[in-house]
Amino acid sequence: MSPFIFFISLSAFNMGLLNSKSKFFIPAFSPTIFNLGVILALLSSFYLFDLTIMNLAYGVMFGSILQFLYQLPYIYINNLGYKPSFSNILNTKTIKFLYIVGPQVLGLGIYNINILINTQFASFMEDGAITYLYLSERLLEFPLGIFAVSIAITSLTKFSEFSYKNHIEKISDYLNERMKFLFYLLTPCAIIFIFWGLDICKILFERGEFLSSDSNNTSKALLAYSSGLIFIGGVRLLTQVFFANKNTKTPFKLSLYNLFWNIIFCYLFAFKLDLGFVGLALASSASSLVLFFSLFYNLSSEKINLSLNNLLGYLLKILALCITTLFLIDLFFSLIPWVLLNDYAIFAKIIIFILLYILFSYIFKISELYLIRQ
Repeated sequence: MSPFIFFISLSAFNMGLLNSKSKFFIPAFSPTIFNLGVILALLSSFYLFDLTIMNLAYGVMFGSILQFLYQLPYIYINNLGYKPSFSNILNTKTIKFLYIVGPQVLGLGIYNINILINTQFASFMEDGAITYLYLSERLLEFPLGIFAVSIAITSLTKFSEFSYKNHIEKISDYLNERMKFLFYLLTPCAIIFIFWGLDICKILFERGEFLSSDSNNTSKALLAYSSGLIFIGGVRLLTQVFFANKNTKTPFKLSLYNLFWNIIFCYLFAFKLDLGFVGLALASSASSLVLFFSLFYNLSSEKINLSLNNLLGYLLKILALCITTLFLIDLFFSLIPWVLLNDYAIFAKIIIFILLYILFSYIFKISELYLIRQ
């Protein structure tokens, strides 16, 4: 497995190089190549050898090599070729790089510490609490990975360009536009998870030893996590503004403060209010809300203006649209109750929700709909 770290690190480096040239499809698609490599290795092991943990490790290593090789042609096509050199490693540029990146790396460490703290709290609770939190968090990562991370990565290039040219007003305008787009995409995901989370958990997980009660508990954790979904996504976007201005200390400092808020919320919700593992998920959402507004408040130090009233008004409009859409769908399905007997009815509901959401966005002239094409 050791070579995996080397090749996956080079792949991440290549992704950064391509993103700097506004080439987003190849970096976004390259993890798919990694997954295909792992799947091919597992299938080969299953049919030709023995499916062991060692073969799984080899599959992960093979996937990382395949991902790296897939990126190389695009690196050279865009004149981004590089070669290793061990001479003059600690020059002024590398020192400046470490000075900027250091706090960002520590900030990622704090994020993992938060997860570890929640897991430790959950270990003192009922059987299955860790599993409920893990599965619900994985569901939450789906819209975050598709929408929040994608918007944050593509926005960083623009933020950096405006920052380099000292176009502060353009950063403010672009941030307001991106934040609305993020709300437009994440709000319906949060609403679907909150109201239809139980059906989603049943269809995805309920089999074997995973019982109906487990689905119910996982959906409760998902509901608590989903209440902070748009703020978790918002944090990822706001931090890019600070990074573009080469200010990695502020996000790190605020993340450090947020670590203590998370501990306080975990103790308050999970134990004092006796909400158990649901309280831990709710604590993550609450701490994300605090971090979002902490970053928002500190934007003034970067001379960047994010219109809070405008964003909250837009968020309320999108919430009303989503809830109305969901209500109409539930009303329609209640008129044909025999459809609800089908275990896969939730997929039909989600598809209809997406179509109606797009239709209503078009009717009410919500401009963020057209940003999807970009």
